[in-house]
Amino acid sequence: MKHLLLLFIVLSFLSSALATAPADLGQGLAYLRVHSLAADYQSIDAAVRDSRALVLDLRYIDAPPGSLKTLQDSLARRPAAATLFVLLSPATPDGLAATLPANAFTLGIPQLNPAPKITVQQTPAADRQAYDALETGTPLSALITGKIEKERYDESSLVQDFRNGNSNPAPPPLPNPTTGNAAAPPGKVPPPTDRVLQRALHLHRALLALRPR
Repeated sequence: MKHLLLLFIVLSFLSSALATAPADLGQGLAYLRVHSLAADYQSIDAAVRDSRALVLDLRYIDAPPGSLKTLQDSLARRPAAATLFVLLSPATPDGLAATLPANAFTLGIPQLNPAPKITVQQTPAADRQAYDALETGTPLSALITGKIEKERYDESSLVQDFRNGNSNPAPPPLPNPTTGNAAAPPGKVPPPTDRVLQRALHLHRALLALRPR
């Protein structure tokens, strides 16, 4: 019985560690989802010290008193040249945006206060649904590769906008902002698209394409 209990504790610890380890999105981009600024502090601190580009997902987090200052101190130690994308939502605690570095790319849906640098047209319900899908087993790759019918706004479109002098590009309106991906085969429901995370990925790819070769 003691051995089973010990095994359960070890597995729980490993599961927790994996849950807060950065995921690799390819081409030098990492993704870290934060559930609690206090409980996940070590994971945050390790991720922001890394020189890789980072997507820090702070959309639905718990922020105990004093944790925002700790986050600010940790972000201050991030390498100046390392790109940082921060995902926000209406549920993100008040005052958190003020702790972010000035060079961070903030992304979120409309009606955020203060407004993010990049606004993504997705409803609060769809944003939360896509966020929760990862928690319930939907692969991260499935959440960021979905497309909406008649829309094509990826890194190629972003590169073109940047080259035309638009530093805050926005995609065309969605055909129906309450729907997910394009129509799926009968009887099969497609996974939702995490459009905020997807935009961060596309922006990273666009910035890479604009670098001098």
